[in-house]
Amino acid sequence: MRYAVEADDLPVSYNPKLREYGIDRTGDSGIVSQIEYCPWCGKKLPKDLRDEWFERVRQLGLDPWEVLDHPEKFPEDLLTDRWWKEAGL
Repeated sequence: MRYAVEADDLPVSYNPKLREYGIDRTGDSGIVSQIEYCPWCGKKLPKDLRDEWFERVRQLGLDPWEVLDHPEKFPEDLLTDRWWKEAGL
C-alpha cells in the first residue's frame, strides 16, 4: 500500500492527519473516495480518525473547517499525524 500511495501514476491517497486512505476520483479536483480495504490484497486498513480529530479540535474551541485557511490557529500536532500517534491511536 505504501508504494501505491507514493506512486505518482496511481490514484491512491493517504491523509496522515486523519489516517484516511482513498482513491482520487477525478485527478486534481480534490475529490477522494475513502476506502476501508486495500484494493490489492483486501486487508482491512486502520480505522480513520476523522471524527476523533474533529472532536479534539472542537474541544479546543476551534472551528475544524478553518484549518485550511488558518492553520496557524491550530496546535502543530493537530496538523500532522503526531496527535494520534502520541495518543496511541
